[in-house]
Amino acid sequence: MKSSSRSAADATGDLKELGARLEAAAAAAGPDGTTTVDGQLLAAAALVVERYESFAASFHERVVEARLEALRELAYGAGHEINNPLANIAARAQALLLDEREPERRRRLATIVDQAFRARDMIGGLMVFARPPRPEPAVTNLESLVTPLLSTFQAQAESRRVELVCRGLPPLIELRLDASQVGEALRLLTLNAFEAVSEGGRVEIAARQDPTDEHAEIEIVDDGTGMDAETAERACDPFFSGREAGRGIGLGLPKALRLIEANGGRLRIVSRPGHGTRCRVWLPLAPADH
Repeated sequence: MKSSSRSAADATGDLKELGARLEAAAAAAGPDGTTTVDGQLLAAAALVVERYESFAASFHERVVEARLEALRELAYGAGHEINNPLANIAARAQALLLDEREPERRRRLATIVDQAFRARDMIGGLMVFARPPRPEPAVTNLESLVTPLLSTFQAQAESRRVELVCRGLPPLIELRLDASQVGEALRLLTLNAFEAVSEGGRVEIAARQDPTDEHAEIEIVDDGTGMDAETAERACDPFFSGREAGRGIGLGLPKALRLIEANGGRLRIVSRPGHGTRCRVWLPLAPADH
C-alpha cells in the first residue's frame, strides 16, 4: 500500500497548492469584490480534479482487492481448521447409523450426516474461493463451453416457464483455459440468474469475440429483480446476503469469480433494481500459433 500512500500525498499536495493559488486570486480582488481568474489557474484546477478522481478510483479498487484478499485468507484458514472435525462427525454418525434400528434415531443420525456433508460442501467452496486449484489449460472451443449450459438448464426452464435464450454463438472461436473450471463458473452464473427470475422470466446467454481480438465474451443476463449498487459490488463476497435481490446466500458467485480469474479471465456484474442483472465474462483466446 506504499504506492497508495504516495498517491494520497500527491493528491493532498495538489489540493493544497490549488487552494493557495485560489486564495491568492481572491486576495487580489478589486474594490467591487470581483476576482479575475486566468486560464492557467482554471486549467490547473481542472487537472487537479482529474487527478483526484483518478486517485479516488484507484484507491477504491485497492480497498476492494485488499478486502477480498483478507476474506480469502480467512476462508482458507477457517476451512482448513473446520474440515477435519467435521469429517470425524460425519464418519462417526455414519458408523452409528449402520447399527441403529430405531426409526427416530436413524432419522436423527441421517440428518446429522446430511448436514455434515452440506457443511463439507460449503467448506469446499470456501477453499476454492480462497485458493482455487491450479488450472490445466488446453485449447477448447467457445461453443463447447456454452452448449452444456443449455442442456443443463433446459428442463428447469421448462418447469418454471422461464425463457432460456442463446444468441450469437460464433463458431470456431478457440480459447486456452481449463474447460472444467470455466464451465463450472458459467454454470454457477447461470444458476444465479435462474434463482433471480420469477416464473415467466427470461435468461439469455450470449457469446461473441471481443473487438480487440484478445478475448471472447460471454454474457449471462436475467430480467429478475436486480440488485442495488452495494449488493452488486459485494455479490462476490462469500456469504454476503443477497436474498433481498432474489438470490440466496452462499458461494456461487465467489467461486465463479475465482475460477474465471484463475484462468486469466475477468468477471463484471452490472445490475439495477427492477432491471435485472448482466454478468459479463471475458476469456482469453488461444494463441494463433497453438
